[in-house]
Amino acid sequence: MPTSPLSSTPEADVDAAALQVDVQVWIGAECRVIYSLATGVYLIGSDSSCHLQIEADRIDRMHARLSFLGHRLTIEDLESEGGVFIGGVRTSLPTPIQNGTEVHLGAARLLFEFSAQTLVRIREELNDVSLGLKAIRSGITQETHQVDGMLGEGGMGLVLKARDQRVQRSVAMKVLRSGNEFSADKLLRFVGEAQLTGQLEHPNIVPVYQLGITADEEVFYTMKHVKGQTLDAVLKKLRQGDADTCLHFPLSALVTAFLKVTDAMAFAHSHNVIHRDLKPGNIMLGAFGEVLVMDWGLAKRLTDTAGQPSAASTVEFPLQLPSEGRFETVEGSVIGTPPFLSPEQAAGKADLDTRSDIFVLGMILYEILALRPPVELYDSSQVIEAIRSGKIIPLEERILMPGEFGEPPPELIHCPRGLLPEGLTAVVQKAMRHIPSERYQTVEALQADIIACQNGFAPTAEQAGWIRQLQLLLGRRRREALTVVAFLVFSQLLLTYFLGRIASDRKILRNSESALGSSLQEVKAANQRLEQIVFQLRATADVNYRDAILQLRQKRPAQALEQINLALVGVADSPERQAKYLIVHGHANTQLGFYSEALDDYRQVAHLAPAALPISEIETDLARALDDGFRPQQGWPWEKIHLAPSAKPTAITRLQETPPLPHSQIPADPKIKPTPPMPTFRTPPQN
Repeated sequence: MPTSPLSSTPEADVDAAALQVDVQVWIGAECRVIYSLATGVYLIGSDSSCHLQIEADRIDRMHARLSFLGHRLTIEDLESEGGVFIGGVRTSLPTPIQNGTEVHLGAARLLFEFSAQTLVRIREELNDVSLGLKAIRSGITQETHQVDGMLGEGGMGLVLKARDQRVQRSVAMKVLRSGNEFSADKLLRFVGEAQLTGQLEHPNIVPVYQLGITADEEVFYTMKHVKGQTLDAVLKKLRQGDADTCLHFPLSALVTAFLKVTDAMAFAHSHNVIHRDLKPGNIMLGAFGEVLVMDWGLAKRLTDTAGQPSAASTVEFPLQLPSEGRFETVEGSVIGTPPFLSPEQAAGKADLDTRSDIFVLGMILYEILALRPPVELYDSSQVIEAIRSGKIIPLEERILMPGEFGEPPPELIHCPRGLLPEGLTAVVQKAMRHIPSERYQTVEALQADIIACQNGFAPTAEQAGWIRQLQLLLGRRRREALTVVAFLVFSQLLLTYFLGRIASDRKILRNSESALGSSLQEVKAANQRLEQIVFQLRATADVNYRDAILQLRQKRPAQALEQINLALVGVADSPERQAKYLIVHGHANTQLGFYSEALDDYRQVAHLAPAALPISEIETDLARALDDGFRPQQGWPWEKIHLAPSAKPTAITRLQETPPLPHSQIPADPKIKPTPPMPTFRTPPQN
């Protein structure tokens, strides 16, 4: 169905006479209409004025704009509600459309197909010599990679140094060893390694760039070329006492790099993948701090007992490995590289889980600390048997053992003071427990203990006592500890100096005694002033008590609390009056909503005067108030004690009040006991 474009020019019509695109409009499984378009600009929508009118759900009146200019076809969303989707992604800016592209607009699907003449015309225009694009295209379409040498080799493949000639960067190219390309299982495993590694997108996992076939029909994949050295090479140099390596890779730097390795493994485990071939040789340390876990050729996706991906670690975008299941591990076969095997791997178990990787992480940390692997690789069968049976030498003993030919153990030049850190040693021991259930159950738990060691705390694996905790505290607060020690030394020197002066100068001692006598007189005067204050508080206690009751009756509990606090100070020596005043103190706290403090007040009253209050009823009511905040609008019945003018006398009202002693009868003894401090009170919450 031809339609007229929104805009076009005669020149454009002549130049683009051979250009045509067919637009098929599908609603559900039915093709409703086909529009044949020449060059121009077209409107798409449900309105009758649109060039491509589409009647479907979620199609706006003016939904999108289609531009076919020259050999370029683009579509633009006109802020519609239904949107424009290409490949499941909503687009808003003008987006190019290629031949065979399917575009979704609301409930409609648009399929674009260029005519054969249009495709030929576009190809001719793009190959026009006058455009100057031939040289660029020839550079892009040339052989992708140029091999420059060898970087390393593994059990199944070779790693070559290559240059990507299209983007002009150095890459590492992995290819199968000669002969392996004729093995279907090895080829599938090689492709699976590339696909799995490419899907594990993490800063500490080597990124895969391309999987392809060379002009010689050789399968390859390229990845980031890390310029640096393996952790294994670094540890060998430290074992040989290389000072420059020790300067760049002290223990703190190695532990930081190890934490990045655990980051990568935690990410892989969260995606149901275990490595099964972790070792220092598969950890690259870049020249600028990069840490990358390499060689995922033996990696495995975890499955449950039914052979399905583990539900416990399902992720939003599960890894897809088409060749999975073609080469499952045979029960009894050892997968991995000795001596970096878990007991389960050494026993040839097929049902490994993430704790197997955690054990090997512990072995790597073991070698980082001791500069020697847990088991020397003299005989593979003996190594596997030692790991399977759990006969691994403890770290503390390993650093003291001579080598195979009697050479002395390597010096721990990378460790502070040449000593093993106790915390990290405990972490290694827990990570390498023979029984999986006794190890760290997650990489995150292992990381938490290592970070605790880095920050000067004891890891959970160490189970440190209070003496060890004190040592670590002093280590974390070394500056403060040195300051305290310096202060104590200075104080001791100063004290020695003054004691010498006192011993040599009797006159100074007599002057000091005289000064002491003057001080005693001042203390006596201070006690007399204190007595006056106490007398005044005793004299005004009843006034403050009555004021507090008045404030409570007027619903001003904060002011009442302040008055009753003053009154309580004046009756500290009278239990009977204290009981009566504490009732008012409890009422003020109750009105303020401080139920816990009020309960304490009433219990003190019950102790001083057991018959003064219905304490059981009060405890029940306040316990409910503490649970749900409930308090009757008019208060509880027992709150009216001492508050209602017409209230019946209670036992507490019949208590005999003890009048305060006259000032003349108060003994002026400097050893008189000081009055207790004033009770604290809180400002009520503002509504």
